[in-house]
Amino acid sequence: MSNPEQATVATLPQQKVLDQLQGEARTWNELRALIKINDDDLGFIILELLNQRKVWTTQKNDVRVYGLERRTGLVPRLSYWQRRSTDS
Repeated sequence: MSNPEQATVATLPQQKVLDQLQGEARTWNELRALIKINDDDLGFIILELLNQRKVWTTQKNDVRVYGLERRTGLVPRLSYWQRRSTDS
C-alpha cells in the first residue's frame, strides 16, 4: 500500500514554487516575479499545491500570501480541477 505523501511528487514548476517558499511566505507578485511565470500558470500550480496540502494561504495586511506547509500527515484534498490538454 502506498503512502499518500509519496503519491504526491512535485512537478518541476511546483518544485520551483516550493523552493521559493522555503525561507518565508511570499505574495503572488513575488512568486510570479521570482519564478518568471504568467498568472494563469501560477494559478494552476498554486491550486495543485493547495490541494496537495503542500502550501497554505492567508491574508496579511490586505495582501494574500502563500507559505510552505510544515504540518505532517495531512491528506491531500480531492481535486475536481484538472488542466486540459490544451492549456499551456
